[in-house]
This record gives sequence, structure tokens and C-alpha cells, in this order.
Amino acid sequence: MVMKNFMIALLMASMVFVGCISDLTPFGGMHEGTFDIDRLGTGTEGVDDMIVELELINSTSPIKFNDGTAAQDGGEHYRFRIIVGDVDDDNSPTYECRLASNSPGDCLITESVEDGVWNADEIITFSENGADICSEGCRIQLTIMNGDITTEQEENLHYIARKSIGGPIGHTTNFWMSQ
Repeated sequence: MVMKNFMIALLMASMVFVGCISDLTPFGGMHEGTFDIDRLGTGTEGVDDMIVELELINSTSPIKFNDGTAAQDGGEHYRFRIIVGDVDDDNSPTYECRLASNSPGDCLITESVEDGVWNADEIITFSENGADICSEGCRIQLTIMNGDITTEQEENLHYIARKSIGGPIGHTTNFWMSQ
């Protein structure tokens, strides 16, 4: 019994330090919805590879796609950013992914229902759009946020997080594109 009580006390004390040893970046935004990865892409030397497919599980408000103008920062308009490689390296390539109707750059989002809103149970696909984002296996970090992702200095930031299985929910999601 003494050993059981000691183990419970040790477990409770260690819970205090969970945030201190977590690799998640501290973030004050609000968790607005949840997605799951439906399918991961494969990197080739082509310039139209599928990167990832995501399914929205739920959200508390409509998830509209940002067109890249500051006028749509905040509210229901979300930015979709990927960083390829080491996220701590300032030279790692960064891409903002957009719908074809929102002047996409090197990363294109395709909706399964083309209405400019990511709804629950809908799958969206991220693809290369004329650029070789990942030609071999690479690590990708995805952030879906309703404001300026780079500075995170806007008020009322909301994010869409990956479905968590027993772990903490963070504002970024990491995955690997295979080769």
C-alpha cells in the first residue's frame, strides 16, 4: 500500500512538469476545430505531388480559406502554412497553401466540395503547384490559423489542430512525406 501511494504521489508530482518538458511551442491561441490526416503524399522530383489529405472532424465556426490579403486575417478566414525540413532553421522553405481561386503560389489546396469553406467530414488536398516542395522523404510542419502565422501577434488567434490520441493538442502538426 505504501508503494502504491508513493507511485501515485510521484505520478502527480511529475504531471506538474509535463509542460516544461513538452516540445510544443507555447501558444495562447484558441483550439477551434480538429482534423485528421486522411492520406500522406509521396515526394518525387515532379512538381505536382500530393503532399497530404486532411479531413475536418469538427469546428465551432466555418473554416474559410484566406486569400492572402491582410483584410481576411482573423475571424473565420484561415491560413494554411507548411514548413519543410527543420522548423528551427530560418532557411527551411515555407509555403502558404491556398485555393486555386485565391492566387496560390507553390502550394495548392483542392477542396472535395468547391465552396470556399472547409466543412466537417470534407477532405482537402495539399499539392505542389509547379514547384518541387519535397522530392524525397521530408518532414513537414503544418499550421492552420486564422491570423498572421509568422508573428502570432494578432488578437483572437484560433487554430485547427490534428486529432490527438492521448497527448496534448498543439497549434502545429508534424508529419513525414515518404519517398
